[in-house]
Amino acid sequence: MATDRRTTLTRAGVRVLAGAAGLAASAAVAVAAFTLPLPSAQAQPVSRTVTPVPAAATVACPGPVLALGSSASTSGLSALGAPTVVSGGDGSSPASIELTAADVTGGGAGPGAFQQPASSAQHEPLLAAAQSYSANSADLRGLAAANCAQPDFEQWLVGGATSLGATTLVILTNPGDVAATVSIDVYFEQGKAAAAGGRGIVVQPHTQHAVPLSGLAPNARATVVHVTSTGGTVSAALQESEITGVTPQGVDFVGPTAPPSKHVVVPGAVVVPAAQGAGTAGTDTGGGVPVLRVLPIGGKNAKLTIGVKPEGASGTGTASTVTVTHGVVSEVPLDKLAKGTYTVTVESSEPVVAAVHSTTTDAAAGSDFAWYAAAQPLTGPIAIPLAPGPAAFLHFVNPTSAAVTLKLEGPGGSTVAVPAGASISRPISQRGVLTATDAQGLYVTVGYSAPGQLAGYVAYPTGASASALTVYSR
Repeated sequence: MATDRRTTLTRAGVRVLAGAAGLAASAAVAVAAFTLPLPSAQAQPVSRTVTPVPAAATVACPGPVLALGSSASTSGLSALGAPTVVSGGDGSSPASIELTAADVTGGGAGPGAFQQPASSAQHEPLLAAAQSYSANSADLRGLAAANCAQPDFEQWLVGGATSLGATTLVILTNPGDVAATVSIDVYFEQGKAAAAGGRGIVVQPHTQHAVPLSGLAPNARATVVHVTSTGGTVSAALQESEITGVTPQGVDFVGPTAPPSKHVVVPGAVVVPAAQGAGTAGTDTGGGVPVLRVLPIGGKNAKLTIGVKPEGASGTGTASTVTVTHGVVSEVPLDKLAKGTYTVTVESSEPVVAAVHSTTTDAAAGSDFAWYAAAQPLTGPIAIPLAPGPAAFLHFVNPTSAAVTLKLEGPGGSTVAVPAGASISRPISQRGVLTATDAQGLYVTVGYSAPGQLAGYVAYPTGASASALTVYSR
């Protein structure tokens, strides 16, 4: 029995020692796991490079000038006449898209839109279109011109008023195949308008909808309109007209201005100050004081440095400083300017949207006004539409420190040299669409100025290149 007990204890001791040895071995393995390098072999994900196929380019025009209350229904809209439209870009003629304007009860032409299919696997197609119309009715008179904009989900429109004698329409055009639900926010001299009717506006595919701004912000002297959409995209514009008593004071289309920025450039603003002529028939008798309309949206008051420089002049021009209230539309007079064309710049402490308003009056031809929107720097291939109009000019601003030579192809195309930091203009001899392979950062606008007529619009950037993407398989 004693022998068996010793044997049992001995075996137990062996098991204990073996267990201890096992624990020690496990600890050694654990220590080694933390001290020895792990294997470097890793599984590489499977990938391939894919180049997206550019989609077709689409632009939509505001369409004809609309008259409020001149149709059989006193509250309806009627088209005064068909505008002259030019379109093109890639060489072939773009396809037109048939649109309907349900709000227009009178006769006349409808809105227009164009589409250009992609012809290259590297770049979106070049497409541009513009329109112009000279109104001469009892209620509306003046030149209205517009660049036909690409549909987007967000646009800022600096212009418009709903005070006595002013009528403004928000024109929403949906050339796509998907319905767009649009929201319209209106800012004016007292802040942001309630604009309850500006929510949930459905713009059906291939249609245009016109919304009177007076229903969103009544008795507003100075407005800025922010248009956003979900679902489909829209092209947005304002049509503004003014009348004093029974005398029309002008009409204009207001296209999208540059997105909010701390640096704003408004090229080609024509100034025709008052008392420039003797007031005889056929003589330009001037206009009013041009103003810079600006809205800070950064949540803080904005300190602005406003520069005004004559086109083609050397030097820095004049500058002034002013502080404007955030969320409130302000107008800064650009007074004491001689007759001419100017580049207006704004350096701001907060992001702003801005445009310049100018007027002209002629004893024989009447009065007109124009909104000059802020432009965006253009890079890569561009297309510039040249709609018909009197005394038409292309305006160029070169913000860079190097001279830029731009070779324009198309009707009346030429080579334009823009010195570093300078602004110049060139007359337009023909109508159509000009193209260039690389705009090299220039700002470009089109402007018209004649007795009793003012208009202008910016050249918009074209689509970006369809760069290659790396796609990883899961």
